[in-house]
Amino acid sequence: MKPEWQWDEFHQIGTDYESADEVAAYDRRMRQFRDIDREVDEFLRLTDLRPGGRLLEIGTGTGALARRAAARGCHVTALDISQPMLEYASSKASEEKLENIEFVRAGFLSYEGAPNSFDAVITGMAMHHLPDLWKMAALVRINKWLKPDGNFCLHDVVFCPSPDDFDGYFERATAWNLGGSKSNFIGHIRQEYSTLDWIMTGLLERAGFRIMEVMSGEPDWVNVYHCRIHRKL
Repeated sequence: MKPEWQWDEFHQIGTDYESADEVAAYDRRMRQFRDIDREVDEFLRLTDLRPGGRLLEIGTGTGALARRAAARGCHVTALDISQPMLEYASSKASEEKLENIEFVRAGFLSYEGAPNSFDAVITGMAMHHLPDLWKMAALVRINKWLKPDGNFCLHDVVFCPSPDDFDGYFERATAWNLGGSKSNFIGHIRQEYSTLDWIMTGLLERAGFRIMEVMSGEPDWVNVYHCRIHRKL
């Protein structure tokens, strides 16, 4: 039983999806302005996962990364707090006859993983659902689940405005071509929990990670942090 003071990550902040049809529409919309397959391949390259390796994906969404890793012979545990997302991802895995994926309804704070059990942990566009306090809690847990030589890859919206151009930064961000998702992104800025680049760096380092590389996407508020264990907690 979780403590009374712990964040409830099953309380959705931001857009939620209630059916497989909504998830399928979301998948199509994301692919209009994101090269999902390229992103997946880059994450798997960074984490150096080999056949037989164990991967934990937190926030699997439509399951694109989990399915690609499983097709390469990895053993995948794929988490999501959204039941419709899990059902969609699981149905896709069944269509592709992939049996080496375990789909689990859980998240950063509710998954009960064994220490030192994964070669890699990947999370994409999920950690911004947690306030900074609980991002730290999540990162500490990830550190414990990873093997000492494991890789961690974090892909998320992380903002980097300068203090003297704060308003202009977000005006430019919302002017970016986001397909049909502009209103969702404005809502994201207004009420979700994406953090600042200097805070994310500090959180990762304090949670025992060494940042090997930071890759800013286009636009510059989409960042990928490739990390290794600096110290086990």
